[in-house]
Amino acid sequence: MNIVVDNGMEDLKAELEARGYHVFNIGDEVVADAVLYKEKDSHPYYEVNNVQSTTSSTTLGKNNAYGAILVNVNNKGIEEITNIINKRVYSPLF
Repeated sequence: MNIVVDNGMEDLKAELEARGYHVFNIGDEVVADAVLYKEKDSHPYYEVNNVQSTTSSTTLGKNNAYGAILVNVNNKGIEEITNIINKRVYSPLF
């Protein structure tokens, strides 16, 4: 799983890497499964999964769907963050 983190989140990046995730910085040319950010007004996720610059037909395949879950990590611990990433939801529906 590829995770992209906002600038200034080195501690979180290191913790996720220690748990086996592939973690990159915003701006790295990688297709992300999750984008972690802190500032709600900075919109760092605009730089993620830009298909024209980060992928090719061999990376995604012609008809493959892609997308990333956006996770605001403010006031969340590592366990809650990894739970959100793995389940791809913030909370259970029921």
